[in-house]
Amino acid sequence: MKKVVLIEPQSKEDHVYKNVRMPRLGLPLLGAQLKAAGYRVELYLGTGETLPWPRIVDADFVGISTITATSTEAYRIAGYLRSRGLTAVLGGIHPHFMPDEALEHADYVLRGEAEQTIVPLLRALEQGRPPREVPGVSFRDGSEIVHNPLSEAPPEMEQLPLPDFSLFKEQKPFRTIPVMTSRGCPYNCNFCSVTPMFGRRYRFRSADSVLEELAAYRGRSVFFCDDNFTANPARSKELFRGMIERKIGLKSWGAQMRVEASQDQEMLELMQRSGGDMAFVGLESINPETLAALNKQQTVKDVSECVRRFHESGIRVHGMFIFGSEADTVQTIRDTVDFAIDSRIDSLQFAILTPLPGTPLFHQLEAEGRLLTRQWALYDGHHAVFQPARLSPEELQRETVAAFKRFYSFRNIFSNVFHTGWGTYLYRSVGWWLTRHFERKNRWYEPALKRLQAIEPKPVALLFKRLQAQTSPAVGEKTDSLKLFFVEKKGILHLRLRGLISSLNLPELIRTVRSFSPGRYLHLVVNVEGLRFASGKAAAAFIRFLERLGGRTRRLQVVISRNGGQKASLFDRGRRPKSPRFELLYSKR
Repeated sequence: MKKVVLIEPQSKEDHVYKNVRMPRLGLPLLGAQLKAAGYRVELYLGTGETLPWPRIVDADFVGISTITATSTEAYRIAGYLRSRGLTAVLGGIHPHFMPDEALEHADYVLRGEAEQTIVPLLRALEQGRPPREVPGVSFRDGSEIVHNPLSEAPPEMEQLPLPDFSLFKEQKPFRTIPVMTSRGCPYNCNFCSVTPMFGRRYRFRSADSVLEELAAYRGRSVFFCDDNFTANPARSKELFRGMIERKIGLKSWGAQMRVEASQDQEMLELMQRSGGDMAFVGLESINPETLAALNKQQTVKDVSECVRRFHESGIRVHGMFIFGSEADTVQTIRDTVDFAIDSRIDSLQFAILTPLPGTPLFHQLEAEGRLLTRQWALYDGHHAVFQPARLSPEELQRETVAAFKRFYSFRNIFSNVFHTGWGTYLYRSVGWWLTRHFERKNRWYEPALKRLQAIEPKPVALLFKRLQAQTSPAVGEKTDSLKLFFVEKKGILHLRLRGLISSLNLPELIRTVRSFSPGRYLHLVVNVEGLRFASGKAAAAFIRFLERLGGRTRRLQVVISRNGGQKASLFDRGRRPKSPRFELLYSKR
């Protein structure tokens, strides 16, 4: 039986989502499917440094599922796998929209909904043939990039297996269990990638199927991860009645929904009786211009009434607001905090508008030249990554942090205790700590924003420096010149190396790089495709140098030649990195 490992990478950036111990559903769904097809499956969740590499590198197939914010870590992991001669496969919403980019890091990319793709891809690879007939697969065939068309029809929900969380290895128990009951969304919010990915038609699981799954989670907390859980009111009520009649007995449940859910009194009563204790509501803004710009199809009055009605039914509200639209100003952000405090929203997240690949917003800002960076790890809703219309990026970043601090202030922690109970106190206490922790860990970002707004490339140094050892070479080593070239462009420092590295000139190389690069950097690209090594010892020392560089920059990419000789000279057994500290890229030439 062949072994398959699937990995969900976690971002190294510091943000609130890192504290939510709940996996996305892609891996446990695919794992259950692969297990039924006869494969031995292991699932892992973590960063490159925390993954159990001895268990991973003996797999026959390794797949990595990533969203935009975790794609940098996914690319590091894929590069590490390739450095060890393993095949790397990328899937998820980010590779779906950026397949050419993903193919720079992986051998295959799964676009669309991978339940239709992963088993046929594995069968093709086992038979040693290119997967030209497998829908939704992208791959290189020689110099040609092949993008197979997507399947004509997406999978129906009843065809999917129940997720198997037991396949996660070396993982602490999850506090909350994710459950999916639908895919797709008919709304067309310009910042959301759900509709471009899953379509504008809702696909629902039957109530019986959902209730069968929920029965296994008796006494546990559940989060319904549908993008709009109450999109079909009649179907939602049927599900709630079933939970009550069958005495499913969940400890609690929460779900994402729109403000319309609060306008149905019967819905509210059934939610509360079935164990629903928190509504995660996309309130987005209290500015009518912003709501119109985001195409939310709701009013400020709807937002205010929504919070009141949920509270009257004994359901806490987690409000989700977005800052940075075309109509937002500093005053808009401050007024939103006033509204959130006055309306007694229990907990909230102020997300910075993020132009995710595949969305109309991304295409608009890209066409207008307003994207500041493609450092995808920053596309997490906590970092300003574009030029707003009525704010500077620094103001947007600063005011968002200040908004969190005002709402999660010490004086505001207790203000809802007699209104919606001690659960709100707990959420706000955690928010108080997370906000201050985030502020402390992200002070580097405002100076980085200034670099990202530089229009013209900035030469940091232009060197063609001979790093020639003056002492006698070691036995078996050659001496030659080593050339360096530095340039900075939009916050990315490019370093190109050409020539021969020996154990004699490497120390001078290290000193030179340190003297011309900042103490810590946002993004460093090291091109070594024209580099040769005098010995295996020199190559091993150079790998250690790259690992140290990886600890000083938020993102390190190493570009090597496409021919196999250079990869072999760098990554022979015994001198590979211990964990993914950099992304491995093959030259486009």
